[in-house]
Amino acid sequence: MRLVNIKEIKKIVFICLLFGCEKNLSKLHENAFVVDTHNDVLLRSMIGRDILTNLPESHSDLPKFKTGGVDCQVFSIWVSPQEFSEGEYYNRANQMISQLEYLCSRVPDQWAIPFDYQDLVYNDQHEIMSCMIGVEGGHAIENDLEKLNALYDRGTRYLGITWNNSTDWATSAKDETLRGDSLAFKGLTDFGEDVINRCNELGIMIDISHSGEQTFYDIIKTTSKPIIASHSSVYNICPHFRNLKDEQLLAIKENGGVVFVNFYPGYIDSAYEEKAKVVKESFKLKSDSLAKLYDPNSDNYWYKESEMLVPHLQSVVPDLGDVVDHIEYIIDLIGIDHVGIGADWDGVEILPRGIDKISKLPDLTKALLKRGYSERDVKKILGGNFKRVFKEVTS
Repeated sequence: MRLVNIKEIKKIVFICLLFGCEKNLSKLHENAFVVDTHNDVLLRSMIGRDILTNLPESHSDLPKFKTGGVDCQVFSIWVSPQEFSEGEYYNRANQMISQLEYLCSRVPDQWAIPFDYQDLVYNDQHEIMSCMIGVEGGHAIENDLEKLNALYDRGTRYLGITWNNSTDWATSAKDETLRGDSLAFKGLTDFGEDVINRCNELGIMIDISHSGEQTFYDIIKTTSKPIIASHSSVYNICPHFRNLKDEQLLAIKENGGVVFVNFYPGYIDSAYEEKAKVVKESFKLKSDSLAKLYDPNSDNYWYKESEMLVPHLQSVVPDLGDVVDHIEYIIDLIGIDHVGIGADWDGVEILPRGIDKISKLPDLTKALLKRGYSERDVKKILGGNFKRVFKEVTS
């Protein structure tokens, strides 16, 4: 007879408890502080879509946040370096922050921008969703620490050091991987170190998602505060330059930081990109036609193309279990205190089956319990680890 190990026994016990106590599951998710650290839905608002209403095409909006039990959402302030030019980045970032402020002003009893840990606690106590600001890409500060200061004053509480594009002071994962030795430098420059130090002084979380490996290790050497990866997954499961290698995960543990797992299929399942490529090639003529109607670098083009492709990509995406595999890998390697959720809602064309909308986050809670994680551990994953690192960085 096969011996059953302790982990299997835990899973069996929790499955039994789970299916016998659906009300307890609902209560657990409701009582947990639920945080997601990366959401691009504000871009929909910037083109006139009302994200305070139920949008059928979106991964998230006010009604879906409520159903998903979200207590804090970090809204990404992302300025496209393809759509905008140098000299326009900072102003565009401020326009997006103004848009978020406007949305909060429309529902002040439901949404508010938190500036510190006490705001996070106050909003939670009053059933107000904390709408935190995270700037994705250091190009938004335009090589100017005063602009970083100003973004902080408006509520920015994490800075993604790079997006796919490198800055004059930090190299991206995409550039370090694909451009290699042609780069003028790798990692952080002296000014890049100044940015990291200023973030530490202000209380801005440093986000290394999208950062190159050399940039990552330069940040680790420079920072005096815990860092985050706001939307990254595991390289050893899915070897993509956007994911984190074991050595990086271990360095984040040593630093006291947290990895927030990205749900994008291309970062979860190594087979997805090839499968998706076949689907996309079959729609090339239609995509070319869209490019005649919309600027291919614009959000409008991306949304229209995504709406066309999503029904056909659904058959090749991974599922919720594959997402949990990444969470479990991080826990097994570096511990329960260093993982959370940063799904990339509305910033990718499609998400895995079973977790394709933020309203389905209670199903993630169920899946984690079925894997054998305790209620205490699940609460850490859902938001407890974020609260800890946010408090440490901003205090």
